Amino acid sequence: MDKQAHAPIQEPFFMGKVAQISPIWQRWFQKLKTRDDEIRIKPYKEFTASGTLTTWELGKTISFNIGAADAVCQLPTIEVKDLWAWITIFRFGTGALWVTADSGSQIEYSSKGGSIVCQEPRRKAANVTLQIVDENTWAIIAGMGTWGVD
Repeated sequence: MDKQAHAPIQEPFFMGKVAQISPIWQRWFQKLKTRDDEIRIKPYKEFTASGTLTTWELGKTISFNIGAADAVCQLPTIEVKDLWAWITIFRFGTGALWVTADSGSQIEYSSKGGSIVCQEPRRKAANVTLQIVDENTWAIIAGMGTWGVD
């Protein structure tokens, strides 16, 4: 979430003789964030089949609405500048979702280029949050559902 900007207190609030709010104050009010803006964030990107993520998706929630089909979510290649970045991945449906690291990285407890998979058929909205903790490791920091590691 963007940082809240300070009010433009050096600028006059009203302009003209009709007591109209000045444009700079109007823009400031339009950019205000509310608590509802923070708690109701839609997924950044939605996939209906396999997909490859990029570093642009770091810090976002990604949805895989795959129904009964199986799919693969390919994680982006880790770069040093991405250290401590996170990503949350949701699997909607009953198909298996494989979340796979690139060949030089690993998901905690897996091998290099390994995967985690959710094959739980009765859970409709499984999810996992991964965080980059060093130059080649994604740590599993949260999740719901049964996720297996290879």
